[in-house]
Amino acid sequence: MKRWAFGTPNKQQREVLVSPHRMIYYRGGLGAGKSWCGVMFAASSILLHSEGVNGVILAPTYSMLDDVIRPQIEDLWPEDVVQSWHGTDRAYTWPNGSKVLLRSADRPGRLRGIQVGWAWLDEPAEMKDEIWSVITGRLRAQTRWLHQVLVTGTPSGYNWVHDAFGHPGDKLEEGIHVVQAKTEDNAEHLPDGYIESLRNLYSARLAAQELDGSVVHLDGLVFSAFSPERHVIDCSWPDNTPTWAGIDFGYRNPAVTFWRKHPERPEAWVCFDELMPQDITTEQLADRISAKRYNLHEAWCDPAGKAATTAGRTDVEAMRRAGVPAKYRTASRIRRIAFGLEIMRAALDPADGSEPRLFIHERLTSGGKRGIHRALLSYRFKGNTEAPDKDGTYDHAIDCARYMIANTLGLDRRTVNSSKKPLPRFTQRMIEL
Repeated sequence: MKRWAFGTPNKQQREVLVSPHRMIYYRGGLGAGKSWCGVMFAASSILLHSEGVNGVILAPTYSMLDDVIRPQIEDLWPEDVVQSWHGTDRAYTWPNGSKVLLRSADRPGRLRGIQVGWAWLDEPAEMKDEIWSVITGRLRAQTRWLHQVLVTGTPSGYNWVHDAFGHPGDKLEEGIHVVQAKTEDNAEHLPDGYIESLRNLYSARLAAQELDGSVVHLDGLVFSAFSPERHVIDCSWPDNTPTWAGIDFGYRNPAVTFWRKHPERPEAWVCFDELMPQDITTEQLADRISAKRYNLHEAWCDPAGKAATTAGRTDVEAMRRAGVPAKYRTASRIRRIAFGLEIMRAALDPADGSEPRLFIHERLTSGGKRGIHRALLSYRFKGNTEAPDKDGTYDHAIDCARYMIANTLGLDRRTVNSSKKPLPRFTQRMIEL
């Protein structure tokens, strides 16, 4: 007999590990201890099933297995199991002959040849829905224990995962057990300030999903928190006040928004002017921006504007030749539409309850249909997805605002970057290895 020491599970993790149901979904926020729970579920499954019965751990990609799952395994499992890793087979072998297979879910059809007694799917929302029928059909190994599937992840709307599991308590009679955990439930194992920094970064909507583990309905307005009563203000600045701009290129419907820092709160931004012309060249648009005679420090635009047009020049070059300080960043995070929209939502309605950091000047409320005020009130998600509807009307104003906000407020918001506290290891079990 050997002793295997590992940390004590919290309430939600314990509920998962002792669940008698066949299908278990640990739905949790960031840092809620989902990976720890999955690694312990895998180990206990090996010990509960008959000798030689294999199991499988699935992640959306092999890099996620190597970057997230394997470090947790090597931190928690017995040393002789960790040393059994076979890179070609991508498997750990336990002393009882059972193997734990690590597989990517990017091509579900490749999993049809395996036969296992249990499975763990991590972050299923990033997997194709085909994976569910494939993996449940692989649970047919002859064994003394119940065939179980554990699913762990942060929800992402009403997708196939929600269709399969529902909310906590919805499908218990069908052998489906959903356990929801908040980030706060695992606070003792997270860095100091981690949760607070995320609540400051996220909007209330995303905090409900990413920190509370709730399924958020997305079919509706992208900026549902925008309220003219709360976010429209009337203020003034000296003529030479530093100004920033966001530019969305295009001949048919280009858009420009102009921004200044709040006169009383320098951490907040106010959109105080805009240009929403139609059928205009980039050179003409640059001239109209210059004609404003603002003290323009930066003009943020889409990196696609650096590509040469049929005229042999780039939109960015045309702006710079006219004296407009056009800038762009190519970092994938900054370019992502979802990132920019979330930074805007978080600035409108910070999840930590602080004051908004994004405002619209009162003069823009009487702007045209394509203006930023109307766009914030009308921009919608495309169906029940994370993607906004590129409607050709409101998206240009939002895009140019997004470029500016993502490259300013988006760079200012940082989460805590420190290692997690070590997991206490004071519970011991006698196990036969």
